[in-house]
Amino acid sequence: MKQNKRRTATVVYIFIFMLTVSGCVRKGKEQDKVYQETGMFEWSEEAVCEPEEALYLAKELGITKWYQETNGMTEVEATGKFVKALHNRKIEVYALLGAVEWGYEEDGATLLAHLEKIVQYNVQSSEKEKFDGVMLDIEPYISDSWKENPEEYMDRYISCMKKGYKFAQKNHLRTAICIPRHYDNQGLTSGLEELIKETCDEVAVMNYSCGNEIEAIRTEAALSEKYGKELHCILEFQEVGKHGLTENKTYRNKGIDNAKETWEKLQKEYKNINVTRDYHWSRPVREMLEEKNAD
Repeated sequence: MKQNKRRTATVVYIFIFMLTVSGCVRKGKEQDKVYQETGMFEWSEEAVCEPEEALYLAKELGITKWYQETNGMTEVEATGKFVKALHNRKIEVYALLGAVEWGYEEDGATLLAHLEKIVQYNVQSSEKEKFDGVMLDIEPYISDSWKENPEEYMDRYISCMKKGYKFAQKNHLRTAICIPRHYDNQGLTSGLEELIKETCDEVAVMNYSCGNEIEAIRTEAALSEKYGKELHCILEFQEVGKHGLTENKTYRNKGIDNAKETWEKLQKEYKNINVTRDYHWSRPVREMLEEKNAD
């Protein structure tokens, strides 16, 4: 009887040991794994009526995040179906919104009004139809007023974004901010640090520096790591000549594979943070895929 008990106890100990070792190995693998996030900007509100187009791009490019323009809050039912379709494929959906003039309002009034629309949409939607967050593309730096007094307008912009972020946090909306790569080049590094530290969860940098992307976002990468923010590197794919784009600002003629190599180099350089790879935007990328498949 005692021998049977000892044998049973031995088996139990071995079983527990195997579970423990297995759990440790599994946990270690999970910790070592770098999860690659890939995002897509969508500037057509009508795209919510064709979720199959988004799913096609998601399949071709491994998209895990979709930034859907919603400034006018496209028809609610169509939006819900679109968001649900992407969620069913494990793709996060962010409401993409913003305008140049919003950044001039220290009280953030216009930004807050648009965020309220997203919140109200989420409140009346099922869990799978809710937006996961917002991608705020507010670009006050392109105005003449900014160029005349960048410090003053940076302060206004930061004030606006702080109010927006506080509201988004209160309403459980993850916040990504889309910024240019050159605030530090304008002598606005302290403002950039405040922006990253206090106005967002994710920093999406528009990186128009083909061949020099690593150096171009070194400041933003360091600040993202310092404050535990997710870093995005947005690459451009619109055609040369569009909005003044030159060969050294877009990957339109260089190709998607070249862009992927750039993202790989960025990730190796900034190995302490995961770099989300963002395509700008769906239309030119879709055209490039069609051209490639036609060859």
